[in-house]
Amino acid sequence: MNIVLTVALFFLILIVFELLYSLFKQPDGRSIGGAVERYSSNSMPEEEIDILYYRKFSDIKVLNTFLSAIPAVGKLDELMQQGGVKTLAGIYILLILVVGAVLFLLCGLFNYPLPLSCIIVVIGMLLPYFYLLYRRKQRRARFEVLFPDALDLMGYSLKAGHSILSSFKMVAEEIADPVGEEFDRVVEEINFGRDLNSCLRNFSRRIDSLELRFFVTSAIIQRETGGNLVEMLEKISEVIRKKFRFREKVKTMSAEGKLSAIILLALPILTGAAIFVLNPEYLMILLNDPIGPYIIITAIAMMAVGSFIMYRLVQLDV
Repeated sequence: MNIVLTVALFFLILIVFELLYSLFKQPDGRSIGGAVERYSSNSMPEEEIDILYYRKFSDIKVLNTFLSAIPAVGKLDELMQQGGVKTLAGIYILLILVVGAVLFLLCGLFNYPLPLSCIIVVIGMLLPYFYLLYRRKQRRARFEVLFPDALDLMGYSLKAGHSILSSFKMVAEEIADPVGEEFDRVVEEINFGRDLNSCLRNFSRRIDSLELRFFVTSAIIQRETGGNLVEMLEKISEVIRKKFRFREKVKTMSAEGKLSAIILLALPILTGAAIFVLNPEYLMILLNDPIGPYIIITAIAMMAVGSFIMYRLVQLDV
């Protein structure tokens, strides 16, 4: 066990140094004079210039190359964009590794059994991922609340004779975030030369909202086949508002089931905490007995399965 703790401590120190380097590393920059001299001289190297944009995962070139070869890192970066997290994916991964290493060292200091230590480490490393899921859900909910107003504003702008790009700018200036922020990003991408269809597709990937996909698909089809864009925006806005009203009705009708699920899930945890405070020796058997960790694992697994079943029973996809 001491060897394992030593190795974990070594990797913790290494990860912390990498994390601090990523956080405090100054961005690369060149002086204006150097750039002018380079491009004005005739001795420029004949190298192919790639104008395509690639999203980086880390400021450390070696780490960025390594992370770029892992598909799961791309999924994590997409999830971070959907949650509105501005941190690079490499830094976020280093933070997760630091959390796991610290928890493992703490479990070793308290002489927890290895299976229980592994469970605590896995749960601790999954918490940042669940936090991203929560951020994505909250951001998507805020977006969907403001999105009908953005569509109405676009319709008014188009009726006044403005172009679709001008209507995007108006939404970016008048509607609160995250709607204004995302529309402003679409405007910037169009100004940098990207076509509207690809900008709208990237827009739908960053938010992951069914209502936004309705708008993006309709806008792309309308640009290819023609039609009344203002009428299309009004119809989409009306459908979204009706869907919201139906969703709120579903939430009201399923509130009792959700409350029952929360009580059933919290009851064993609160009971165990109360017993641990009143009579700690009664629960120490689970930690001292060799079978205790396996009983804890089984209980957590059964609670997870039960929670998932209760969650699915009160969910209705609208």
